[in-house]
Amino acid sequence: MAGAVIGMAAGALLLAYVVVGWPILVVGGPLLVGVALTVGILVLTERPRALLAERRAATQGGTSPWQAAGPGHEQPGSGLMSGFFEMPASLPEQRPAPSDARPAGTR
Repeated sequence: MAGAVIGMAAGALLLAYVVVGWPILVVGGPLLVGVALTVGILVLTERPRALLAERRAATQGGTSPWQAAGPGHEQPGSGLMSGFFEMPASLPEQRPAPSDARPAGTR
């Protein structure tokens, strides 16, 4: 997959070079190097991340604390947003506007 990404970036740079000419290399060259560096770093860090995930799954029985706290494991009425969207049991009394109030725009 990494080769495909770098290949597409190189193809885009080649097409832009054919259409626009050499000035596109001023911008496209550093962009191609940036894409290659980003993909290279991601490829190098993917293996240690996968090993860490396997080790965590083996030590925790396959269930992470985040999975254990997921939607199927929470108690009703508990949690960070509990009660946030609930309407109060009684609404405050609404007072009518005073009868001597002037309509808007009058002095």
